[in-house]
Amino acid sequence: MFGAGLILSASAIDVSARPLVQLQTPESAPPGATAAPVGDVLGSYASISGDGKLVVYQGLPPVPSVGPVDEQSDAEDERTDPRNTTIYLSNREDGNTVELTPVPSGLRHGDSVRPVISGDGCSVVAITEMALDVFRDDDGGERWDVYRSVLPHCGGAIGNWELVSARNDGTGLARDDVRADQTPAVSRSGADVAYVHADDRLFDAAGVNTISLVDLTVPINDIARSVVVAGMPVDRPNTTYVHVGLDQPAISDDGRYVAYRSDVVSDAAVPVWGVGLTDGERATQQVFVWDRLENDPFTAVRLVSALPSGEPTTFGAAEPALSRDGRFVAFTSGDPGIVAATFPQCADACPSQIYRLDRDVDANGLFDEPGATTLDLISADPYSDTLVAGTGASFQPALSADGQLLAFISKAPNLQLIQAPGGGEPTDGDVLVADTGRDGLRRITVSSDGVRPTIGAHARPQLSDTGRITVFDTLAASQLLDEGAAPGRQIVSLSTPPQLSLADADVGTTLVGVESAGWFVGLVNDGPSGFQPAHVTIDDARFVLDTENSTCLIGTLVPSGSRCNVAFTFTPSSPAPVNATLTVSELGFEAVSVQSRLSGAGGEPALQIAPGGADLGTADVGQTATEFLFDVSNISFVPTSVSSIVIGGAHPDDFALSTNNCADRPLNPRASCAVGILFTPSASGRRTALVEVFTPEGQSTSVILAGDGTFAPALAPLVTEVQAGQEFILGGTAYPANQELTVVFGDGPSDTLQVTTNATGEFVAVVPVATNERGGDRQIVVQSPTGVAATAPIEVIGDDQQFIGMPGFGLGG
Repeated sequence: MFGAGLILSASAIDVSARPLVQLQTPESAPPGATAAPVGDVLGSYASISGDGKLVVYQGLPPVPSVGPVDEQSDAEDERTDPRNTTIYLSNREDGNTVELTPVPSGLRHGDSVRPVISGDGCSVVAITEMALDVFRDDDGGERWDVYRSVLPHCGGAIGNWELVSARNDGTGLARDDVRADQTPAVSRSGADVAYVHADDRLFDAAGVNTISLVDLTVPINDIARSVVVAGMPVDRPNTTYVHVGLDQPAISDDGRYVAYRSDVVSDAAVPVWGVGLTDGERATQQVFVWDRLENDPFTAVRLVSALPSGEPTTFGAAEPALSRDGRFVAFTSGDPGIVAATFPQCADACPSQIYRLDRDVDANGLFDEPGATTLDLISADPYSDTLVAGTGASFQPALSADGQLLAFISKAPNLQLIQAPGGGEPTDGDVLVADTGRDGLRRITVSSDGVRPTIGAHARPQLSDTGRITVFDTLAASQLLDEGAAPGRQIVSLSTPPQLSLADADVGTTLVGVESAGWFVGLVNDGPSGFQPAHVTIDDARFVLDTENSTCLIGTLVPSGSRCNVAFTFTPSSPAPVNATLTVSELGFEAVSVQSRLSGAGGEPALQIAPGGADLGTADVGQTATEFLFDVSNISFVPTSVSSIVIGGAHPDDFALSTNNCADRPLNPRASCAVGILFTPSASGRRTALVEVFTPEGQSTSVILAGDGTFAPALAPLVTEVQAGQEFILGGTAYPANQELTVVFGDGPSDTLQVTTNATGEFVAVVPVATNERGGDRQIVVQSPTGVAATAPIEVIGDDQQFIGMPGFGLGG
């Protein structure tokens, strides 16, 4: 958890010198998380616009309306829809859902699949069997082609589709050979589209695919409109392995970088077909990224899935995902040699894991510099002191725009305290979100109590730009939604707005008519998603924003765990006190904002505090942190004194005056005295206070203090073992006060028990153990809806362990 919002005067310590405090994110859905159904039709393969407002997905075609009885027989053919899938657009703001691929009159029916919406929310790209451009699509061959539609709010029209997958021979005719099981990739503007199709340039190479990148700003008959991505051989496969070529494209927002999976040595200046592990079987596939602006064939394509030696992985990689600028590449691999970690026992390839490559560690804008990249294992046990990989498969990664948040599907039981029940299809699992900037890993697919996981029947997560909105398809919607849901696979969105902090500030006494020195207030984003500040306002003209030094105004995302600053000055027009409201807000759909109070007064300044602000770090709830001391100085030309010290702000009760060397003494010019404050958090999260120091004449100065509270719960079972069918007594301490908790065995399906803490955060519970509870060494978990959790080991003696074998009775030796 990042240090709380601070205010500093121009003479205070440098911002970069303040300490950063890291805390792990709890595994449960954070406060304010809201699950909602998307659309009114069952479906899958969702894609979300950058602002999280629009979602496209594939689903069953609508049920035709039935006319009067005497018209039914004549209209029977018209009402019959043989399609399996069509494309829908759902507006999460107004709840409206519209079909984007209805069958045009006179056209042959066909399925439409794998829709993608551009980041700006203007364009939808989909793969369809229907000849939506009757002049260029002859509806022949395998029928599958890629089309783009510009949505009405961007000047387009529903049902108006533009052919994307045209032949690159100047004719502009449809290819009819697009791989319908490979989702296209689209740039943010919708102008660049990458898709997978059969490589018809290669003679006698059935089953070999390549990726074409189309620039839709170029006329369809211009051969420059479409190019095959770099990294594909010009000759058919000539090895003893089975090859499929290139697939799984991903594209950066500006279209510059294209990542893909390939069984070719695609990073060679002259690409050649790769090798595999066994003759006659599939060649090993790797993940590469192509820089379209790089003309040097030796560096245009980079290997992403590399071992520490720089060689390709032994067991391959797949499923690349790119951040908005292409700096971060996420992918999956079952190769245990990629990073130094503890992997599960496996004969060949281990369960697939999630990795993220940072191509620009020093953030200088130059990607892939030697020594300036790092590869991290994301699907790792967050509770282990060492790097331990997931013991089950993780797959389907998706990145937020800045690459800090990474959502994925996992079947690994060791990545969360409470295991999710199995269920769903082979490509289903838990939805987890990793915050790579804070080493946090949380489950978002929890039931309405915020603790118990749903069955692992979710797939294909996608994130909005800020990572605030996650959409995915699921068979367990009824467990996620308070209102329940109909059976079947459907799209669900889950919104997790950021927790923001913007401290109050009092600039103290300033000369009337004279502009004060510069001050700034720190806005801190405690996550779990990003914040995109767009507007900063102060409702009193005597406070003036310093736009050049306000980092909240530079138009960049404030990731989870990060901060931006609002700089301002104060020019009082009279000796009267002044209060104003500072507001920092986003724009657009589901925009959030945060406010704080600014105050000051006109007069002759007398006091100054150093340092001008402080972060007191992290302390367990109820425990006191180290005393913080600050100096109060007389900056006037006459003697004065300190008449009072007042602690206010958002959480004044968490801060207490401990030392006051300013009491009962005069303060001569340029003299100073010390004041001490103790921080004892009463709750978790960010805690702030405004400490104001006054003279007898009413002059004042202030300091913002901040700290973070965290719970450190502990469990104490009175026994170390219990028989199935019996019960045991369990005690717990240091939980939130008066909070309902869930008690459950975390390492397998079991019944749950609800207990409530007392006013000091303690509980004692009698925990029954089911007669059919699995025996062995188990972990009991007690967790609050906000993620405060602790575990304790206990041995369960199952029914099959309770009988002692006796000679002669077939139960002993």
